[in-house]
Amino acid sequence: MSTWTCPPAHPFIPATPGDRRSPCPALNALANHGYLPRNGQNIGLWHLIHAVQEVYNLSFILAALLALAGILLCGHAFRLDLDALAIHNKIEHDASLVHANALGQQRAPTEVDPELLKSFLSYADPRRGMSLYDLAQVRMSREAQLACPLDLIHSQIGAGEAALCWLLLKQDSGHIPSSALLQWYGEERLPDNWARPRHVIGLLNARTKAVEVANIMSSLKKPSFRGVPWSSTFNVFVLRSRTILKCDS
Repeated sequence: MSTWTCPPAHPFIPATPGDRRSPCPALNALANHGYLPRNGQNIGLWHLIHAVQEVYNLSFILAALLALAGILLCGHAFRLDLDALAIHNKIEHDASLVHANALGQQRAPTEVDPELLKSFLSYADPRRGMSLYDLAQVRMSREAQLACPLDLIHSQIGAGEAALCWLLLKQDSGHIPSSALLQWYGEERLPDNWARPRHVIGLLNARTKAVEVANIMSSLKKPSFRGVPWSSTFNVFVLRSRTILKCDS
């Protein structure tokens, strides 16, 4: 990681009443630090691309694809209000890590849900923080609670969001400190002592890690003895032993 720190010209100032915010902590943090308009309104395509490149060190191609997707699906006249990203089932989807589901509304909540945030942070190791595997576990847990599963596109978006979070916030150990997660997801600010990724994050990096998250989630769905009570495992062993003894007698 590099030694990039937030310049004095971009202090953290929380959103005030009337400011627009999205379900995306990355964009909300940029607005709260003034890299995007602090009111979250009328953001131009090039402004959006430049901001995510400058702060998060995304490649131009990745930054442009993300910005274009947001503006084309949720914007107007090639400009974007952050709260438009909350329109349900455009880019936004149920099973957000820290935002409540839309529950039939046209737009999902953009306020952080304290209980979901607490549950999310509980997956992090108290000392090491949260790994990519941990993030996949949280995604799996949130999606498992849905009465109607996410469609393939939105499930892939969710995996991509988790992957990008890890790429942006991880330390050299491969873990994200709990304090960084709390500040980024909970307070929607750039974390204290956070370091901008040393290497440019490209489309291939993001895609590879998104596939890894999806594969972890898929493996967690497969039946296994993980999490099965020891007594149940013992009973299976006894029944199998009796069968073998009968066959040998």
